[in-house]
Amino acid sequence: MPPLAKTSKNRPQARTEVTKKKILDAAQILFGILGFDNTQLEEVAARAGCSRGAIYAHYAGKEDLFLELVEQRVHIRFVAMRKELEGELVFTRRRAIFKRWIVNQVCDSSWGTLTLEFKLYAVRRPEVRERLQNLLEAMFEDAAKDFVETLFGKKLVKAARSGVERRLAILGGALSGVVLESHFRPALLPANHLKELTEELFDALIHI
Repeated sequence: MPPLAKTSKNRPQARTEVTKKKILDAAQILFGILGFDNTQLEEVAARAGCSRGAIYAHYAGKEDLFLELVEQRVHIRFVAMRKELEGELVFTRRRAIFKRWIVNQVCDSSWGTLTLEFKLYAVRRPEVRERLQNLLEAMFEDAAKDFVETLFGKKLVKAARSGVERRLAILGGALSGVVLESHFRPALLPANHLKELTEELFDALIHI
């Protein structure tokens, strides 16, 4: 009898997790195709095969849905990359691994553009910006701990470490601009040049 009770208890939870996954999968596809502003929850529900009410049972609205999507999908990518870095014992090769990861993020047209769009959306809404900043800080607090040491080792002096941290931040801003320009002026930055430019920016900024 106890095993039966345990199984019946877990079934609703399992159905809930399946529904949430369908919603997140549908949202990722539609956000990527239509953008954050243009995506309607009715469309997400239809693609996920559930009701709009089912979405509101899990999320307060479209912002909440997007933030959980960021937390689950982006964090998974970052953690996987960090694990690959730590598995490489040669530090010069770690930078190449990180470079490849950065290029893949930028060249992923759906996520690169979507993340930029939501940042612009959040900039005009202080409460959303605060939530996004808090989420990103919480997400990467452990995974990104001592990330500079992971890339370059523990022998960096304080000034060198600070310089790398600043250039990492600058790289993020520069690549956001690259993503924007690649869509705004595709003739100037066609897709086949995006990888090359990203690699050039990385090489120029990420060094000791």
